[in-house]
Amino acid sequence: MAGCTCENWSLQDLSSALQDMHKDNKKLVVPMFQRGKRWNKNQEKAFIDSLIKGYPVGTMLFYETFEDNKKTYILVDGLQRGNSIKKYMTNPTEFFYDDSISDEFCAEILKIIKVDDEEYYSAIRNILTAFIKEQKTFKNLQYYSVAKQIANEFKAGNESIESLINTIKVFFEERQDLYDRIASTVIPAIVYTGEESNLPDIFDRINSKGTPLDQYEVYAAAWPVNEKYAISNLDVIEHIVKKYDSFVEDGYFIHGYSREEMRSTRKVNAFEYLFGLGKYLVEKYEILGFNKNLADDTVNPIAFELVNACLNDSDKIRILYKNLQHIDLNDLEQAIYKAIDFVNESISVVTKFKGNSRNANKIFHSKYQILSMISTTFKEMFSNGDYTKFTDNWQDRKLIIAKTLVHYYVYDIITNYWSEGGTGKIHAAAKPNRYANEISSRAWMVALDGFFERSMLRTESKKIANPKSEEFVVLNCIYLKTFTAMDQLSIERFDVEHIAPKEQMRKLIEDCKGEGLPISCIANLCYLPEYVNRSKQDKNFYQDKKYLQYVKLEEVETKYSFTEEEDLDWMDMPYEKIEDFAVLKEYYTDYCTKRFGKIKHLFCDSLGITYEEIEEVQEEVRTVVSPKAKTTESKKVKFADKCVVRLAQEVGSKLIKIGRSTYITSDGKKGFVLTTSKAYKQGNRDKYWFAYRRNYLYDLKNCEELFVVYGCKDESTMVCLPMTEIEAHIDALNISKDDDGKISHWHMVFFKDLSGHMTWLLSKPDLQEISINEYVL
Repeated sequence: MAGCTCENWSLQDLSSALQDMHKDNKKLVVPMFQRGKRWNKNQEKAFIDSLIKGYPVGTMLFYETFEDNKKTYILVDGLQRGNSIKKYMTNPTEFFYDDSISDEFCAEILKIIKVDDEEYYSAIRNILTAFIKEQKTFKNLQYYSVAKQIANEFKAGNESIESLINTIKVFFEERQDLYDRIASTVIPAIVYTGEESNLPDIFDRINSKGTPLDQYEVYAAAWPVNEKYAISNLDVIEHIVKKYDSFVEDGYFIHGYSREEMRSTRKVNAFEYLFGLGKYLVEKYEILGFNKNLADDTVNPIAFELVNACLNDSDKIRILYKNLQHIDLNDLEQAIYKAIDFVNESISVVTKFKGNSRNANKIFHSKYQILSMISTTFKEMFSNGDYTKFTDNWQDRKLIIAKTLVHYYVYDIITNYWSEGGTGKIHAAAKPNRYANEISSRAWMVALDGFFERSMLRTESKKIANPKSEEFVVLNCIYLKTFTAMDQLSIERFDVEHIAPKEQMRKLIEDCKGEGLPISCIANLCYLPEYVNRSKQDKNFYQDKKYLQYVKLEEVETKYSFTEEEDLDWMDMPYEKIEDFAVLKEYYTDYCTKRFGKIKHLFCDSLGITYEEIEEVQEEVRTVVSPKAKTTESKKVKFADKCVVRLAQEVGSKLIKIGRSTYITSDGKKGFVLTTSKAYKQGNRDKYWFAYRRNYLYDLKNCEELFVVYGCKDESTMVCLPMTEIEAHIDALNISKDDDGKISHWHMVFFKDLSGHMTWLLSKPDLQEISINEYVL
């Protein structure tokens, strides 16, 4: 007949019984449904402090049974308190802290060594606390070493040692007296003698305070304990064994647990199986590697969530064990592995991309995103309920599903689709199968533009964000076709590099006292071979050419950066005044916008997405570079291209492009270098800045006449300076040098006033401006 009696247990007896050593031939064991040891250090400290202060600490709940004619008590409630008591009884000094030593005692010690300064209280506490923690007891200690340490620390001499020993001895003997008092403290224990099958329900009901049970610890108690299943996967069994062994290693006896029997029979209950499977999944699959470092006795819920998502259309984890009662768990497990493998292979083009070499274990997705993809795929594979063979139409659908899975994988990450919602969202994605529908081109364009716009909202100067998961994913996608099979197989490592380098951007922002720019924006990131990145350091690709001994500039531009030299000319401009920050911001924003346009096209091409303009743009007429034969096509035209058209009209000749920014007339007699600049205000005038470089001249070495054409804001204002005129004033221009001290370029600065008059700024030996109106086209 069920009933309860009350017994009084001393804390010493309780500690001994938990270690299978009770004096009255009683044994205290832990049931298999008990949760792990959950209290943290602070909770244990607070509990022991309550014992020290004589506060009431509640009751224990035991279940009385007999094993081998020996009365055995099963610990139903009180494990966390019991564990703390056992720790204190076996090693009381673990709960001795600096604040266990009063200011009065510190003052007494300092008085002996003739020091009168409260500043040294902490030093006394540190020495005594370190000493006692090494002892693991307060009883029968030798105090000479610690007294000598204090005397030496304060240069007090040996004459103080005896007094120190006596004072410290009294202090710690008082702690031993306190320990003895606590050991004899009585804690009430309620002993239940009803049906053992009621224990999980009792356990569930009484755990409403302290450290609350999480839902999975409730399942451990509430699910059928003795309903066993034979499991083939020995690794799953070993994870269950580790859970119980973590108790055994701490001196507990687990009721009903036999390591050898569990290994030989491989029979476990539903909770144990999902517990072990969760531990196994996070070890086996990188894409499921969430919370891998949990303690051996702590539940990783991933198997509970995944199995429920595979078998049910709503959150039924609470009664998931009922699903398992009618299923061959080994067949189910193998079917789940097939779904995981299929999803893993489908998205591996992104997750296993070579660019991730420094982030081999980085997970880009959320747990619920990947569980949604796996469980939905599982339902496509095994919709007939037979987990030993695929659904009839799976072979016809799997290629489509594989493509849409990788698309949704990327799309959901860059849109933060899974940032909110949990298991409910998993089930919503399966009704109907979200991954069976293609994402429209327009949705992709909106997603990409929104992602870019969010990254452009960052304001960074000193602290610059590391690349986020969405940045890695986008980078991996845009390089899919750029990286060859040999690149993927090589041992080279790749870095995520800021094209406009972080340190240089910090300095530019600091020089003009700007509030910051989105330096970590996706448009400013690229993958770069480690040796190139380390070689060029904080220079951009065009400021430092030393790294070119390892790789050609053309390869950097076409394979990694997708930039041209003129894209980064703005980095060579001087930004020295507060008002210059607006100019820097405009240049940087335009650079990012232009490069992101390239990234979008590469991204869409890599994933087989149709590129689509989502905003209507005004059509402009593009003219083939010929002054006579003019054909037109509807297309957005770059500023530089418009300047070329205008120049061809002015010189009355077709222009032939022979370099990135160099052109010659059809007869080859005249050569032109074309460069452009935005306008920014300086007072009432527009200011234009250009870099003059001699390296372009090589393309034009056979021409009789050479010119540099400067496009100022738009094609309506163009200055065509003869090279001879520039060289005649070269010594009056400011310069920039490379690391070897050689001139990399000269600074060309023009002004345009309200009347349209244009001047050229010469900086040496004194500042002056000369008119260049005669060269304006």
